[in-house]
Amino acid sequence: MKVYFVVKEPSKRTINHFVSSLGNALQKQGCEVVYGLKLLWTDEVLSYDIIHFQWPEGLFGLFGHQVTDEELKRVNQRLVWLKEHGKKIFYTCHNLRPHTNKNENLLCLYELICNNADYIHHLGNYSCELLQQKYPKARHIVIPHHIYDDVYSFSITREEARNRLRLPGNKKIVLSFGKFRNERERDFVLEMQQALGRSVLFLMPGFYRETLHTWNPIKFITRLYHTIRYKLKGIRFCNEAIPDDLMQCYFCAADVVLIQRLDILNSGNLPMVFHAGKVVVGPDVGNVGPILCDTGNFTFDPHDMRSAVSALQNALEATSKGGENKTYATEHWSSERIAASLLKYYQQALYRET
Repeated sequence: MKVYFVVKEPSKRTINHFVSSLGNALQKQGCEVVYGLKLLWTDEVLSYDIIHFQWPEGLFGLFGHQVTDEELKRVNQRLVWLKEHGKKIFYTCHNLRPHTNKNENLLCLYELICNNADYIHHLGNYSCELLQQKYPKARHIVIPHHIYDDVYSFSITREEARNRLRLPGNKKIVLSFGKFRNERERDFVLEMQQALGRSVLFLMPGFYRETLHTWNPIKFITRLYHTIRYKLKGIRFCNEAIPDDLMQCYFCAADVVLIQRLDILNSGNLPMVFHAGKVVVGPDVGNVGPILCDTGNFTFDPHDMRSAVSALQNALEATSKGGENKTYATEHWSSERIAASLLKYYQQALYRET
């Protein structure tokens, strides 16, 4: 079977391993898998059995791209052409809408892909139930987010990880990974930190990513102010993206991982935390909340600070939960198992009677 993932081709600089890891697992099961954006616009695309879209905002290369009317029309014509030639279109629902890009045509692009998808792949039941009503022509399937077991081993000890990152060995550490998207997320975490006190170290590499390198004096002063303010409050953060070798150190050094999103559908950090054998605290929203509840982890109401502080305190005391999470992830979310589930639906799409 030949599968085409409509995404920018993965490279050594790729931060999100979702597609490449899944592609590797599919290849081990006999599929031919290719990636790229140019192939979509060539006749060669017809030689592939499955056309699998991921993030609509990445369809033209840059996630901040402002989709034009002409580009939207071009995608629509291409989708119609693919379906006329009997191609099976899959779409993985990572988000219900773009995180920051509010371009109206991008929202239409989401609609366009969903309306033309033969199968919509959900990472949890929440989005499946929500979109089944909106897009009844598609077949909706739920396959969980896989772990990146071909990329990370998380075999570093807690002590080794803390030594490498120069972190204290005698403190509880709460990690939040990924770039904070807005002031609301930062303020929420700062209030949690204030409630727990300085005995808990908040390790948040993406808390504030604005670099001081700018020729604009107003921006420089603003960024310097925030950098100093956040550091004085005791938040550990940095201005650079974390490379893969250090990524494991951050997770292995932590006691608890906090998913800091207040408005979220899915989180790639969730399976990462499970794979690393750590306890998770996250908002009871989207697909994230039910997964955490079903696995006995800790959730909070993003509109209730008391519930967030309580959840984090309980998580810091749940010493055995991390090991249970690791076992669960290995048994249920391995890339091999998830790829096998997806492959069954690929085969169903190709061979079922229409």
